[in-house]
Amino acid sequence: MLTSAARLVPGGRAVGVDLWRSVDQSGNDPAGSRANAGAEGVAVDLLTGDLRALPVRTGAVDVVVSSLAIHNIPDERGRLSAVGEAYRVLRPGGRLVVADFRHARRYAEELTRLGCTDVRVRGLGWRFWYGGPWASTAAVTATRP
Repeated sequence: MLTSAARLVPGGRAVGVDLWRSVDQSGNDPAGSRANAGAEGVAVDLLTGDLRALPVRTGAVDVVVSSLAIHNIPDERGRLSAVGEAYRVLRPGGRLVVADFRHARRYAEELTRLGCTDVRVRGLGWRFWYGGPWASTAAVTATRP
């Protein structure tokens, strides 16, 4: 996902934040992510950090993209904290996209509570099934006012 986003901002900066644990994704390490970015011809910055406490200053980001990551946080309070952190780092007018197959509607509720505008939830279709149609993925999009 990071390399795809980086292609969309050739004059900008794409930053990935991860705990780099192979428990959630096999072979998950910074060296592999750097190699993937290099193979795609894009530059990325990689940070080690927890989604519940992003190592990014408030209001510093134009777009936040999270794909099938927040659901790995085991408790609702932690997941909502991660959504709140994504909101915190967005600049005013910044956009957020979260893909999730479990809690998308709850994230949308939290983003609305935080004051986001244009909060929407939509299915991502068969190409984003997480194992089959019984675990379809939805995208939550929102704008920070």
